[in-house]
Amino acid sequence: MQPFKILMFLILLGTLNSCHHNIANNDPKVLVITSNPERFDGSAFFDMIFSITGYSIDTISQPRANQALLSDSIQKYQAILFYDMWQDITDEQKEAFIKLTEKGTGMVFLHHSLVSYQEWDIFPRIIGGKYFHDRFTYPAERYSTYKHNIELKIEIIDENHPVTYGMNHFTIMEEGYDNIFIFNDVVPILQTDHPHSVSTIGWINRFNQSTNVYIMPGHGPDLFHHPQYRKLIANALGYVSKQTE
Repeated sequence: MQPFKILMFLILLGTLNSCHHNIANNDPKVLVITSNPERFDGSAFFDMIFSITGYSIDTISQPRANQALLSDSIQKYQAILFYDMWQDITDEQKEAFIKLTEKGTGMVFLHHSLVSYQEWDIFPRIIGGKYFHDRFTYPAERYSTYKHNIELKIEIIDENHPVTYGMNHFTIMEEGYDNIFIFNDVVPILQTDHPHSVSTIGWINRFNQSTNVYIMPGHGPDLFHHPQYRKLIANALGYVSKQTE
C-alpha cells in the first residue's frame, strides 16, 4: 500500500473511532452519517442517537463519510443511518456503496437523505424513492415540494411490523414532502393525510441483500425528543441490522 493511502486510511479510521459511543464488544455496530452538523440542530439529533442502547455507534459527516466508504473499516458495520443531504460522490464511492448492499449492510435513511445524489440513477432504487430537487433539471411537473411546520398525524400502518412494533399513532409539527416518487414495490409502514405531504411517509425497501428503511419525518429539533420517534429510529436500526425479525 502506498504511503499516501496508508495515511488516508489511518485518518479515516481515527475519525470513526473518535466518535465511538455505547461501546460493548458484542453490540451491533452502527455508523451514523450526517451532513455538516452546522446545518441542523446537532445537539438534539445526537442526543437522540446516543440515547439508543444496545449498539456501538460511530458518527461521521460528509465529505469524510463518502471517503470512508473506501476504507476496510466500513465493513464492520451491520447498519448505517443516513441523515445527510449530499450530492458529490465518485464512481469509486458509488461502487463501494453498492458493494455494501451486496454484503447485506442494512440502511436507515432519514428525512432529507431522500434528496441526495440527484444525478445517480441507482440511488433511488437503494432508498426506494426520489425527491426531485429544483436545482436540477427535470420536467416542470416532476419537481417535488416541501412545507415547513405542518401538523403531521403519523399513522402506523402495521402495528406488528418490527419497525413500528409497540408504537402508537402520534402527531408532530414537522416538514412535509409532496410530489415525490416512490417505487411500487416498497412496503409502506407510515402514512399521513396532510394535504401538503404525500400519504406514504415511511417504507421498507430491499436492494440486493440489504433491507433498508426510509422515514420522512426528521426535520427536528423537537421531533428528536419525541418518545415515539425515538422508538421508531431504534426499531428501524434493530430491523435493518437483523436484530429483530
